Amino acid sequence: MSTLIEPLTASLAGLAAAICMTLAEIPFWRKWGMEGVAEWQVNSAILWVMIRKFTPRRVATSMSVAMHLFHGAALGLLFLVLLDLSQTASVLPMVLVYALVYTVLLWIISPYLTRNLFASVGGFRITGQGLTVSFLGHIIYGVFLGFLVGIFV
Repeated sequence: MSTLIEPLTASLAGLAAAICMTLAEIPFWRKWGMEGVAEWQVNSAILWVMIRKFTPRRVATSMSVAMHLFHGAALGLLFLVLLDLSQTASVLPMVLVYALVYTVLLWIISPYLTRNLFASVGGFRITGQGLTVSFLGHIIYGVFLGFLVGIFV
């Protein structure tokens, strides 16, 4: 990373991509509740583990979404680090392909492979439809992340 602006830009690209992803997931959340969006359930479980010693209060949907957006920004930065480590040309079509591969790998790691762990911690069931919505959301995240990083970084 050549400047301090690049990591900030990558984080903002990740945040913007996560916002687009979240907006696409909202209709499914409205229809099926938290079971409609697997990564919101995962974020809810993570937050519950973090706050349960301090408060008996359950995690609100808004808290889960906020954590989801935070992860989007952090993962945008990680994407830039991985691009820099790969030392490949950052031309837009290749960055889009890398971003799609990256986001599919993120989906495989979480929520797909870790669904049983997070379901047991969170006390909920991660459904097939929730995983499907999550996968489609990750594709949206990857497209926007790749496009934004490819253009601005």
